[in-house]
Amino acid sequence: MSMADSPWSGGSRQLALRIAGAVLLAVTGAIHLDLYLTSYRHIPTIGLLFLLQVIAAFALAIAVLLLRGPLAAAAGGGFALSTLGGYLLSLWIGLFGFQEVRTTAGIVAGIIEIAAFTVLALLVLLAPGAGRQAERDGAPGRLGAGLARLQARIPAGQPLAGQAVAAASAVALVVLGISVATASGPASPAPGPTPPGASAGLTIVIKNFKFTPAAPRVTPGERIKVRNEDPVTHTLTAGTPASVSSVFNTGSLGPGQAMVIVAPAKAGAYPFFCKIHTFMIGMLMVGHSSGNAAALATFRAAVAALPKSVCGRAHAQHPAGRRARLAGAGQPA
Repeated sequence: MSMADSPWSGGSRQLALRIAGAVLLAVTGAIHLDLYLTSYRHIPTIGLLFLLQVIAAFALAIAVLLLRGPLAAAAGGGFALSTLGGYLLSLWIGLFGFQEVRTTAGIVAGIIEIAAFTVLALLVLLAPGAGRQAERDGAPGRLGAGLARLQARIPAGQPLAGQAVAAASAVALVVLGISVATASGPASPAPGPTPPGASAGLTIVIKNFKFTPAAPRVTPGERIKVRNEDPVTHTLTAGTPASVSSVFNTGSLGPGQAMVIVAPAKAGAYPFFCKIHTFMIGMLMVGHSSGNAAALATFRAAVAALPKSVCGRAHAQHPAGRRARLAGAGQPA
């Protein structure tokens, strides 16, 4: 039976592709909405971008489902591919001070985005008369003519179009697989119980992208338990983003994991931060020293001046955030 005689030809095939593309876009929006509500809304700039991604995903899903022209499908496919590109960049080099780690949600979202691109690209390439429809929908002349020329070279029903889209999708899957395989993942399970007589005297909780307490007081050599109650991976690392110290470091702490670190033996004020989310800062006050009180006062004043909601605004761009980082680095604000 030829493609022309197939029940999946023509309008039925287009409808199936439109429904599948719309569902896949909505699923990616739902995944990012869950991530936004559970944790990512607290990340400067990234939180706002996640919210915009959610809105765009659902809007494009509705457009693909309701509009028969190729423009909505092309926009949805490009959106899925650009979202995947943003995820890969956050794995490779980081975005806006945010370094992504390998997570199940990220991998699933990446695969679904590739699937959405595949379905919507097929919808654009195989839809009969897409170029003429684009012109009727008010698309610029060059875009409509370009679609017409492309479809003239790839007639509807021929396997060449499907092969080209499949090849592009396969490349995207390979790049995604290599990227997540080489990215840092959640930490290994937390160490076993602390031996008797060496229990931690203080617990620093990581929750809602904050350290609590943010400026703890400890004695020299005291053991400190750090527990991550966020649904994403964090670290508690001595120093500042500009000058990392090896005095203490939890390494990567996955959701629900804990680690015990030891306070420095020398009294003083020791700044710390999260290496993955560098806007998270704190100050460890060890013992008593002449500079502790001044450093603590400066740090608390700078943190108190930070905006309560940091979505869409990086601390690096806020004067109070700059003062907090300089105070942590021991430099004049």
